[in-house]
Amino acid sequence: MFMRNTAVRIVFCFFITFAGSQISCMAQSDSLNKSGRKGFIFGMSVGISYLNLDYQTNSTQKQWSATLPNFKIGAVLNKKTTLLLYLPGSIYISKDYGRVRDRGFEGIVPSIQYWACDKVWLIAGAGLGMDAPAFYDIQSEGERKFYFGKTFLTGVGYEFWQKKKVVFDVQGRIQYGEANMPDGKRKGYSINFLIGMNWK
Repeated sequence: MFMRNTAVRIVFCFFITFAGSQISCMAQSDSLNKSGRKGFIFGMSVGISYLNLDYQTNSTQKQWSATLPNFKIGAVLNKKTTLLLYLPGSIYISKDYGRVRDRGFEGIVPSIQYWACDKVWLIAGAGLGMDAPAFYDIQSEGERKFYFGKTFLTGVGYEFWQKKKVVFDVQGRIQYGEANMPDGKRKGYSINFLIGMNWK
């Protein structure tokens, strides 16, 4: 039931963002690829995230948090499409496994970024989901453990400023992820609002 409801939310949000991007594109008079996309792209972003995590123990955790590291690197295939390796992440407070500490709702996600017009892009991907330790909050060897599952994401971005090869954008992203934890499977989703900086 959780996955079905989450899938409906993700599909609904994808269509909303797609429709919004098309409206934005119709309002623009510029042509595609004025920004000179070619070769390789590297980007990073930070922001805030709303997390909803459900555990097999029937407990649910909801919180606002920071979202990082959010790295992406990829190759431009043509003037509309880029193939990316995307590393999304949101920090959450874990109250299990010994003490209260920070962990990450993360992933390694092969993705496609598609420019609907010169400044508006959409992204979608699927890959390896992770529940990972926050590197700055590890106090023992036992806290270094990673837990894996699957993850899916979709998002939209708007490039609002560019100087030479540096581009800043605002982004919205939804990520669904699973991880096989010691006490069972943890499922969850995050809704993210970000500011990104990209080199291309």
